[in-house]
Formats: sequence, C-alpha cells, structure tokens
Amino acid sequence: MAGPLIFLLIGSVLQGSNCNSFEVNLPQTVKVMTGSCVTVPCSFDIEKKYEQNLNDNCEAIWRSRTTGDVAQLTDRNLQTGDLTNKNCTTTFSNMQLLDTKNYIFRLDCNNALKYNFLNADVKIEVTDNFPSPTLTPSTLKIKEGESVSLTCSAPAPCLPHPPTLIWTPKLGDIQETLQEKLDKTKFKTSVMNFTASHLHHEQKISCTAVYKKQDGGSDAPLTKSLLPDISYSPKNVTVSVSPSGPVVKNSNVTLTCNSDANPAEKNYTWYRADGGQETVFGNGKILNIKVSSDMRNLFCKAVNEIGEGRSNLRHIDVLFPPPILLSSNCTKSANQLNCSCEMEGKPTPVTHWFLNGQPVSPSSQMVTNELLNGSHLRSIITVNEPQYRDLSTLLCFSSNSLGSASKQFFVSFLESSRENQGQIPLSGFIATVGVFLLVVFALLVFIWFQKTHPKPRGIGVDIDTNACLMTEENQVPNPTEDAIYANSAELSQAGIGQPSNGTDNEISESSRKKSEDVVYASVNWSRKSKTKKTENDAIMNLTGDSLVEEEKFERGDMLFVSSALEMGSLYAEVKPRNVRK
Repeated sequence: MAGPLIFLLIGSVLQGSNCNSFEVNLPQTVKVMTGSCVTVPCSFDIEKKYEQNLNDNCEAIWRSRTTGDVAQLTDRNLQTGDLTNKNCTTTFSNMQLLDTKNYIFRLDCNNALKYNFLNADVKIEVTDNFPSPTLTPSTLKIKEGESVSLTCSAPAPCLPHPPTLIWTPKLGDIQETLQEKLDKTKFKTSVMNFTASHLHHEQKISCTAVYKKQDGGSDAPLTKSLLPDISYSPKNVTVSVSPSGPVVKNSNVTLTCNSDANPAEKNYTWYRADGGQETVFGNGKILNIKVSSDMRNLFCKAVNEIGEGRSNLRHIDVLFPPPILLSSNCTKSANQLNCSCEMEGKPTPVTHWFLNGQPVSPSSQMVTNELLNGSHLRSIITVNEPQYRDLSTLLCFSSNSLGSASKQFFVSFLESSRENQGQIPLSGFIATVGVFLLVVFALLVFIWFQKTHPKPRGIGVDIDTNACLMTEENQVPNPTEDAIYANSAELSQAGIGQPSNGTDNEISESSRKKSEDVVYASVNWSRKSKTKKTENDAIMNLTGDSLVEEEKFERGDMLFVSSALEMGSLYAEVKPRNVRK
C-alpha cells in the first residue's frame, strides 16, 4: 500500500514542478446502468519536451484515486481514443455496482513519459436506478389543430451502444440526433412533430429509452410519459333513446344527447330534419317527448366555447295502427274497375277486400299487394265488366296488431257513370236537381197565390178578362179566342141537347156521358156594353168562393166563359146542364 502512495506523491511533485503542464480533462461524474458499458471522455496535455515520447506504445491506465491501485476496469477497457493525439477517451463494459469509484488517468508510454494526472478525476457511478428520459415540454396544453413538437432526451453513457428511443404512440415525423454536453458526455434526442387532435386529449404519450446490457441480462427500458390537454369542439355526438326498442305512437320516450368535448358543452339543441329544413323542437341534454307516427329528420347539436358538433340522424321506431290514406281512389275504363287502397302502419298492415259484403281471397288474381316501404302498403283490386255490373258495395279493410281501418268506395256512382258515358259530375247533377226543384216549387207557389189572391172585380174597377161582356147591338167575333169554345152545331152532332126558350130541359144520361169528352171548336161572339153592377152585386162578387170565378151565360147556341183561368176545369169536366136564354 505504501509504494503506490509514494508513487502518487512523487507524480504530484513532478506535476507541480513543471507548472502543471501535465493536465487532463475529465467529466466529474459518469452514470451507467448496471451490466451496461460506459464511455469516459478524456483528453490530456503534456509538456512539450515529452511530445516526442508519444507513440503507439503509450498506454492509458486507470487507478483508484483513494487507493492508487490499478482499477479492475483496465481488464475490461476498450480504448477508443488515440493517445498520440492526446485523446484518452476510454470505454468500459459490463459495469457492476462495485465499480463505483473516483478514477485518475495515468499515461505510460514505456519510456521517459510516465505520468499520473492528478489534477482531475472522474466518478463512475454504477446504479440500478438509472434516470428516465426527459420530455420537453413536460406538460402540453393546446388547441386542436395546432402544431406540436415533443423532444425526448436520454443519457448515452456508452458511445458504441447508445440507447434506443421509442415513441408511443407514434403521432408524426421523428428525427434523432446524438448530442454532446459541455463535459463531453453524450446524450441522444428524438423529436416528434404532429398536429394536435381531440384524439390526443389525455392520451398518454410516452418515450422509452432502451439500454443494451453486456452481462447477458435483458435490455432495460426506461419510460417517460405525459398527458396532453387538447381543447376541442364537441365530437362523437350521438342520440340515445329510452326505451331503445320500438315504441307505440303517442307514448313517452327520453332522448339523450351524448358528446365528447373539452371544455365541457354549454348547451344542447334538438332538431327535426325535414328535407332541406331543420326545425328546433327542444333544448337540453335530456329531452322527454311524446312520439308521433313519424320520428325520422331527428338529431341534436352540442356547443362549447371552441365550436359545435352534431349527431347523425336518428330514427325512432314507432308502432301505429294503419289508417287508410286519402290517396286511395278508383278509376274506371270501358270494361274494368280498378280501386287502389293505400295505408301506412307498423307492424306492416294486411289488407282484405269485400265485394257486396263477401270477402275476396288475398291470393285471388283480382288483388295485387305492393309494399312501398316498411310501413306503406298499396293494395289494388281489379273488377271486370261482368263482375261490377251487379256490384253495389266495395270495401277495403286494413289491420295490424294495433288497430284497423276501412274505406267504402262509391261503386254505385261509378256504375251509373258507366251507363252514361257523358258522366255528369256529381256536383252538376246536384245543381240540376236543385234548380228543377226550385222551378217546381216556384210554379206551385204561383198557382197557390193565384187561387188564394184573385184579382178584385167591383165598383170603379174595369176587369179585363179573356171574355168581356158585350152588348147585343155590337156583336163582333174575336177569332183569337175561337179555340177555347165549342160550336153548338158540333155539340148537336155529338148528341148533346140544346137549351130551349123559357124552360129547363134535362139532358139524357147517354148524351151527358158523350158530352164529357167533347171540346168546343168555335164560338159565335156578341158584344154587350158593360153593365153597371150595383154595390150589393160587387160586394157579393167579392165575397164569393173565388174572385176570379167565371161568369157563364148562354147567347144563342154559345156557352160563354168569362175567365180563361177556369178553362182547364171546363176542359176536364163538361157536364150537360139546363140553361136559360
């Protein structure tokens, strides 16, 4: 032990006497993982007079500073430096915990140049707890869409075997470099560049340094991680429905709008999509509604301070009974009747046709069923000419598990239209009947009015009737009224008796019967001056059964009628009577 100490002291004295021209540059500390290799960077300088002693025979020797013993590292060293160029960098392999010491460098050139460099030493620290890599920045808070650059750094104590750096996950381009510190020790860096996405929010990003061992053990991985804080608008917006299965029309359901956002959502809005239009029908994350038969065009929007997101369209499966649609109708050709019955319901409805109350088999060739979509059904029945000639009723019946509906077609109207190819519209037919009834009603009112409100005849009133009273002296025939009277000669030929002067003769029964069918053909007219009736006569005339009652009298062989209004009754009933001259 005394010999090595004396040798070190002598070296120190020599170094001091030569004004410290012998110098070495070493790092203060080099850390290495147990079982791995380590490279100690080293450079030196000597007095100029010894420059010529540097040759290939020079050797680097590492001694313990405390004991002066030649370190066991010498047996495991791999000299990587060129001593002739004053480079004493040395790599040692398979470092163990006992190798943790402070070491000095000794140059031995097997000539006059032998020297212990005591001005500096290096501490080689072998540890099982090797430091993990470093991530820069250590925290990440950024908005979606912005660029990110992460740097992973790890010590490289063994220059021939630097650590392998692995990114998890690999989010973008990676660039690696081996860099050097001021003390000449090495470290490896890996830079990963990517664009921030909502997928990266709170997703662990790790960098792992893997060190190779020479002691036969497995490679040692060391990992450093961070959780990025990425701000982003609502994503993955979805709509959930409770109950989730099919629901009956008019029942209550709960809608929930779910989304992923950072920061949290401020509000939710519910929309119904109808073609190109979007209609708001509710607000809030949870919405309770009563379902209708159509719950398709349905989605929600979630909004935060970054932006908004919308869900996909959601369709609620609604069950409802099958009403028959207004589009159901009948068309008729020359020899066929085609009736279409359209319905919409869920579960899918079934259809039955009834002709004159009798069911038609669904498999009949008369019936064709067409499913337009999952809930819309069209059923068409074809009735040929021989069948619908006697058709009185045609009924369509639709049903499913929730209910039923029926529609009767007006086949009687179609049948009448078949007979009349002109096909008067129903509205025109009703109008025509209405006008006819009004005309008949007006005519009846007019007749009733004429019978109940006769024109007055009396004092101070000249009554102009179809037959006027005339004087015997001014007898003038009126040819325009000949048609409403009968000639007495013709009556005689028919067997009707003529009246006699001064007495009333009764007409025989056979002659009376024959006279009932006789119509007068001609009249002998006589004109009389108007006679002035007394006031009593006028009163009696006005208070009679009818103010328009005719005045009948005989003039020769003529029966004169004073009012044409009573002609109809005369034509209908002609009775023989005894008349006075």
